[in-house]
Amino acid sequence: MKVLFINNYPMDHAWELWQKGEYPGHHLWGATHLAQHDIEVKIFPYQTSKLLNKIGRKLGLGDHLDQQVRILFSRTDYDVIYSACQTNTFLLALLRSLRLFRKPLVALIHHPLKHTLRNALFLNGHDHLLCLSSTTMQPYRLQPNPSKKMDLLEWGADLSFYETKVPTVEVSVSNAPLFVSAGKTKRDHNTLVKAVSSIDCLLKIYCSAATAPTVAYATERIEVTASNSHNNAVSYPAILAAYRRAFAIAIPLTETEDLAGLTSLLDAMVVGKPVIMTRNKHIDLDLEKEGIGLWVEPNDIAGWQRAIAYLLAHPEEAAAMGDRGRRLCETKYNLDVFTNTLARALKSVLV
Repeated sequence: MKVLFINNYPMDHAWELWQKGEYPGHHLWGATHLAQHDIEVKIFPYQTSKLLNKIGRKLGLGDHLDQQVRILFSRTDYDVIYSACQTNTFLLALLRSLRLFRKPLVALIHHPLKHTLRNALFLNGHDHLLCLSSTTMQPYRLQPNPSKKMDLLEWGADLSFYETKVPTVEVSVSNAPLFVSAGKTKRDHNTLVKAVSSIDCLLKIYCSAATAPTVAYATERIEVTASNSHNNAVSYPAILAAYRRAFAIAIPLTETEDLAGLTSLLDAMVVGKPVIMTRNKHIDLDLEKEGIGLWVEPNDIAGWQRAIAYLLAHPEEAAAMGDRGRRLCETKYNLDVFTNTLARALKSVLV
């Protein structure tokens, strides 16, 4: 079986980084492990035509019209199209629903979609949808025979990546406990900075320029590394090294209607660190129920202060939270489990 794999960022570059041991395989959404299931993956070259994509957005055909048009005229040999992004296949789905496109379509659903005619056409044109959260499945439940169209597919970490040696990172000469926050989108670093300003701890933030804190902070205790590009502020191995040095991982979020923070949560779990995170109803994993961390409500400075103070006052419990998170990754939230379900879904559309 041959699968044509597409996404909304360059998977060919991600594949190269993964092969070098510089990028975790779960960011290739199963493509690295499908060969174990006798599925050959062909990564479709990622190119961008700003004009075509602008036309696509104007016409309501999604964010990557150029990629879909190139697929229509491609002579690549494949059996199924697998998209790791739900905004990459609307035109293909529309043509398939009209029986003008023959190849089966399978897509990952990251974010809930509203009940609209456009989304009904999107659903009808796909052979299978794989939802990363139970809340993303809810809008589809009113559709005819939804169980034949979808599965819950919870994301899981590439455990082998985290076993590789990483460079040491000296954050500070202080012996104060370190909290690390790493994330580019929908991060509320102002709330986090305000919270830690009165606590004897260190804070290291890796973020985008758009989510960097704008409030005043003590630079001897708070270090911010921000990126002005789409790339991470530092390499993944460097972030991983900081995580391992950390006492706990902070994931401060703005109010969100998607799975923001999930990457950082998986990272924290797999390196065995407790988590403090802004509550996100779209993430199925309950930090407090599973005993791996603490929730804080959006914009709640006092809540962050209480959570941080609690972990600092209970270091043994904090360590146990980290251990439980790691065990959850080893038994459930890992790339092997993810790929097993993905492979079954891809094969099912050819039956």
